[in-house]
Parts: sequence; structure tokens; C-alpha cells
Amino acid sequence: MKIGDNEIFLTDTGGEKPALLFVHGIMMDHSVWTKQIAAFAETHRVVCVDLRGFGASSTTSPETTFEEHCDDLLAVVAGLSLTDVTFVGWSMGGAIGQIMAAKNGSSFKQFVFVDTTPQLVADDAFTHALPGEAAQQLGGLLMEDFATGCGAFCGMIAPEDGAVVEKLTAIAAATDVGVAMTAFGNSGARNQISELPQITAPTTIICGRNDAICLPAASEFMAKTIPGCDGNVVWIDDAGHAPFLTRADAFNTVLSAII
Repeated sequence: MKIGDNEIFLTDTGGEKPALLFVHGIMMDHSVWTKQIAAFAETHRVVCVDLRGFGASSTTSPETTFEEHCDDLLAVVAGLSLTDVTFVGWSMGGAIGQIMAAKNGSSFKQFVFVDTTPQLVADDAFTHALPGEAAQQLGGLLMEDFATGCGAFCGMIAPEDGAVVEKLTAIAAATDVGVAMTAFGNSGARNQISELPQITAPTTIICGRNDAICLPAASEFMAKTIPGCDGNVVWIDDAGHAPFLTRADAFNTVLSAII
């Protein structure tokens, strides 16, 4: 889909059905949702987007804000005439979803935030996040040796499943380095806690109990702070940062119960 000066790649199962809009995390692409496409294509119109600059989507600049990603996603919803849309955002996709829900919540049926956080790097006011030293170490590794850094990052995502780590590492390593480093810089610098009380649309928080990137405590904080959420996190046991890949059956059972 041509949106402004960029080509935004997406997959669309089509049909006049309620829509599921899946949004991936940093350095990832639409293909992380393969198991959800297979599970929900018969009952829902499943749309998976490559965010601007990631996967097969183009970008005129690596400096893309979360707000610009929101604009692209709204253009996708309008351009495909999607109805009864459930926004499913993972990690950075969930952080983008927080902005979407706070500013454009009425455009969606509901929001599902998967292993995400309103603040990636901890400070004295928000301790439920990665220590600054760990974030700097990962950033330094990516800058020094991008491929090795991608492997280390993806190892943190899914330590319970080596095949998933291998798949994600290949996706991450194909990302433009400038886009990746800018996205990490933008994500690390953001604090979206003030947006959370503005989210009144129905919201579900799903988190792997062993997530080492967007810490489970951040999911608990979000569930208690977002008015549209019932205050509870839906936990996926024995899962890290990507439960929809490593524990797909459990994740899909949770998602099917709310859509």
C-alpha cells in the first residue's frame, strides 16, 4: 500500500469479517504472526503489517516516530475498509498501540498489548524496566557487530526455543542498521506512562511470565493503570518475550476468548 512517500507491505486474508491487525516488534516483520494467521483466518480478516522501514516496507528516513507509525496504521485500516478491528501489538508494536489507543481509541474495537511496556529503560520513577546499563550494553553490541547483537537480542526474546531464536535472528539481521538503531534510540528515550490513563477502549494485557525484555512488572503496572483494562494480566506460562511463537497454542486460546 502506498502511504505518503512510502510503500507499506502487508498481508491480508480478506473477506467481510471482523479484523485482526497484528503489529510486530522492533527489528521484526509480519512473518512473526504466521501461527496466528493459520489459527484465525477462517473467522477473522487477518492483516499483518510491516512497519515503515522494517521488513519489506520502505522508508524515506530512519527517523520514524511512533506517531508516524500510528498514521500509517490508520491509513491501512481506512484503505482496506477494515471493520470491528482488534489491534494486537507486540513489544514496540504494543508501545505504538498505546499511543494509538490514547489518541485514536474509538477507531478500534479493542486493543491487545503483548509483552510491551510504557517505558523501556528504567529510571528512579519507573523501575519496572531494563536497567540502563543493560540497554547500553545491548546498544553497544549492535553498533560494534550488528549480526552478533541481533543474535544476542533474539536470544533474550525466546530463550525457551532455539528454533524461534534462529528465525527471529534472521529477520532482525536483515533490518537496515540505521532504522534499527534509530528505533532503539527512540524507544529507549520514550516515557508513555501519562498516556495510559487516556486509554478507555477495551484492553487486554498478555505477557510471558519469563519475559526478560519488557518485564512482567511493566505489564502489571499497565493493567492497573489503563482504565480500559480490568486490572489483570493474562499470563502465558513457560514463555519469554514472544509467547505467540513459543507457546502459540496457549496464546491463541487466550486471544480467541476475547475477539
